[in-house]
Amino acid sequence: MSDFRELHNKAMGLAQLALVAREKGELGEAEALAVQAYEYEAQAADIIPVKESSEPTRSILYSSAASLAYQGKKFGVALQLIAKGLSGYPPLQVKEELKALWGQVNFEDHLREQGVILTPEDLQILLQGNVVGSGMVSYDEFLKRIQALYSILSRTVQRKMRRDYQRSGRPAGIYKYFTPALSVPRTGSFAITLRLGLPLAYQTMMFFSASEVIDEILTGVEYINKGDIESLRRLIGEEAYYLNFVSQARKMAPDGENINLVGLSSTKKSVGLTRIHKDIPVVAKLGIPEGDRLQPIKVKGVLDYANARGKDIIGFTTEDGRPLYVHVREGMDDLVRSYFDERVSVTGSYDIVQKKIYLTDIEAAED
Repeated sequence: MSDFRELHNKAMGLAQLALVAREKGELGEAEALAVQAYEYEAQAADIIPVKESSEPTRSILYSSAASLAYQGKKFGVALQLIAKGLSGYPPLQVKEELKALWGQVNFEDHLREQGVILTPEDLQILLQGNVVGSGMVSYDEFLKRIQALYSILSRTVQRKMRRDYQRSGRPAGIYKYFTPALSVPRTGSFAITLRLGLPLAYQTMMFFSASEVIDEILTGVEYINKGDIESLRRLIGEEAYYLNFVSQARKMAPDGENINLVGLSSTKKSVGLTRIHKDIPVVAKLGIPEGDRLQPIKVKGVLDYANARGKDIIGFTTEDGRPLYVHVREGMDDLVRSYFDERVSVTGSYDIVQKKIYLTDIEAAED
C-alpha cells in the first residue's frame, strides 16, 4: 500500500500544478501536467486488487485517473480507465460519477473525430420567472433567448476577426471559429452551460481566445443593463455590429412577466440582465432627414418573403391587408430575419410617399 500512496501523492501534486497552469491560461502546460498525473494515478489504481474490500479506494482512483486523462485530452485512455473502474465493485455514487464522465469523454471524443475540440471556457445562461420551473422552462421563451445569444456570439467572433458586417448569405468557414455545445438544465432552476468548440483546422489562426469573446459579451450586456450606451459604442465600434448587439440583447432581455431575469456568467464574471426589453431602445435616431412626409407609426402585421424588394427592404402586410415595405438598417437584419412569416408589431417612421416604414423596433405582436 505504501507504493500506492506514494504514486497517488505524486499524481495529486502534478494535478495541482496543472490546475495552476490552467488558471494562468497556460493550456498546453496544463494538459502535459495532467497527462503525467494520470499516469501516476493509473499506476496507483492498478496496484489495488479487484475485490469488494478494495472499494471505494480502487474505483475512486480510476475515476481520478480517467478525469486527469480527460483533462490531458487522452480520450481513449480515459475511456479505458473508466471501464476498469466500472469492472470492479464501485459504490453507487462512484459508479454514477464514472458513467457521467464516460458520457462527457465519449462526447468530446466524437467532436474531435468531427474536427472540433471544446475549449475550457464556459458561458452559463440562467432564466428566472413565472414560466420557469425546476429544470424546466417554456420552450418559446428559452428558444428565442438562446438564438439571440448565439447570434451575439457569432457576430462578436466576426467583429473580432475584423470582418466587414455581412447582411446575408452564410459566412465562410473561417469565420465560424466556435461551435456551441449545451449542457442539460440544472436541477432547481433553469440554467444551462454553453461551451465553445473550436475547429481543429483553425487552431493556428486563433488571434483571440474563447475567454476574450465571452468577456466582451458579458461586458456589453452589463453596459446595456446599466443603460451605458456610450461605453457600449466604444466597446463595439462599427455601427452595424453595435445595432446587432443591442437588438439581440433586447430580444434576450426579460419581459417582466414570463421572464424577470436573464443571468449570464463565466468563471470570471457574472451579469444579471434585469432591464425589461421594452426599456432598451434599439435605434435612437433614424439617421435620415425627417420632414412632413415622415410620420411615427406602430402597426401589426406579418413579414412576407413574397413582397421583399432589395437587401434592405422587407415586405410587410398589415392586419387589415395593406402592403407596406419596411426599411431595415444594417445590423438589425438578424433580428428581423428571426420574425419572418410571423405576426409582429413594427415601430418606426412611415414615409407617406414611398409607403415605406423606416424600422426602429420590431417584436412579436401581442394579442
